[in-house]
Amino acid sequence: MEKREAPSFEQKKYVATVCPEYSPRDEAFVNRAMEISDDSCDKCLHWNDGQCVIFDEVLTGIDQT
Repeated sequence: MEKREAPSFEQKKYVATVCPEYSPRDEAFVNRAMEISDDSCDKCLHWNDGQCVIFDEVLTGIDQT
């Protein structure tokens, strides 16, 4: 089994902003009053111990644009 490098904070933050499946565990992470978003894959319901089924697919899609 090949071990891959962990995604960077910047990658997780950007993927969260474009991911169609992103669903934050706690809506408090989004400060709507100031329109500041602190989204990251780390805060998503689908992020399981540093893994997500579609993370690589979404990241690859970003790289293609």
